Amino acid sequence: MELLTQMSAMHWLILGGVLLILELLGTAGYLLWLGAAAIAVAAVTAIGSLGWHGQWLLFALLALFFTAGWWHWQRRHSNGQDAAAPLNQRLQHYIGREVLLLEPVLQGRSRVKLDDTVWSVSCDQALTAGSRVRIIAVDGTLLKVAAITAT
Repeated sequence: MELLTQMSAMHWLILGGVLLILELLGTAGYLLWLGAAAIAVAAVTAIGSLGWHGQWLLFALLALFFTAGWWHWQRRHSNGQDAAAPLNQRLQHYIGREVLLLEPVLQGRSRVKLDDTVWSVSCDQALTAGSRVRIIAVDGTLLKVAAITAT
């Protein structure tokens, strides 16, 4: 407890360095902003005289501010366009494709063959086998389809 009440600028600098080194070991950004806050407290403590209550309060506020600021900046600039986002979502690539029903739609369900796999589909219309449908959505492993109307 004595160490926590006797923190100097050097202690804060060491704490910040340790947190940043731990961040390099792969904590995915969790310790980066805590380390930055500790280094900022070290700078403030070196310039002026803060009591231990003020140092810890400043550390907590800066950690929250840095983390919230980064989160806000990252959300605003990501636009949800992560190139790897659909990597494990194979079915999302099927939306918009046209396929033929293998069976008639019974109780809103049927099946289609897509590439080398037979998939279950749901449809709001009663259709016969061989009807041409378009995939409009994906719900888990169930493809939602709609009949293609002749124009």
